[in-house]
Amino acid sequence: LDRADAEDSARGRGLALRWIVFGGEALRPRTLRDWYRRHGGPTAPTLVNLYGITETTVHATRRDLTARDADRDGSPIGAPLPGTRLHLLDDSLRPVPAGVPGELYVGGPGVARGYLGQPGLTAARFVADPFGPPGARLYRSGDLARWTPDGELRYLARADDQLKIRGHRIEPAEIEAALLASDGVTAAAVTAVPAPDGDPRLIAYVVARSTDRHDPPSGPGPATPGSTTGPAPARTAPADSGPASLRDREPLADQLRRA
Repeated sequence: LDRADAEDSARGRGLALRWIVFGGEALRPRTLRDWYRRHGGPTAPTLVNLYGITETTVHATRRDLTARDADRDGSPIGAPLPGTRLHLLDDSLRPVPAGVPGELYVGGPGVARGYLGQPGLTAARFVADPFGPPGARLYRSGDLARWTPDGELRYLARADDQLKIRGHRIEPAEIEAALLASDGVTAAAVTAVPAPDGDPRLIAYVVARSTDRHDPPSGPGPATPGSTTGPAPARTAPADSGPASLRDREPLADQLRRA
């Protein structure tokens, strides 16, 4: 939408568009700078950032954006929607003070019962609510955020290795397992690296046996382009080190940017 509007902003200003809602993955407000330059008047559409999770019936927070947000770091997700309870907790389920990162837990009538046929995963993610009435539960999102001094939430990052690309959840460990099932792969790591346009690309790093180093396999299942079982990495890159160093994905991302 932003690209189409940039090509013909006059036509965009003539539309009866009043609201534009973002969701699915973390919003980078700095990418909205050009939009606000083109649409700064009182009749411009209101941009809204919504945070939510499937397990909590999608939307849990709302934040109406302004042009000032485009000059700030972080991803503002605002305040809870009516009927939703949000808690930022530490590893001992204690609330964290403003400015301190914590994991986001969501409560309220929108919280699902659990995962069908997966009691272990349900027990890990749907936990007893220590702040609610008897029987109340919270969903442990796996997302890190912090409270600002004025009482709104800012999304920071994941607490685990889960990735979000184009709104889809991706578990790197599942793709890594598929790569490790390939002949010739002795270690693998999957991460996301920003493309030139700023959007993340899924990259797989593999350590191959010495006889296979010039032809790193793409692997079966989700690591194979066209697979219906999961996302395929945009690129498979050889890595020269073993499993220990592959655990740290940031140096791998730096390695690819220099390549």
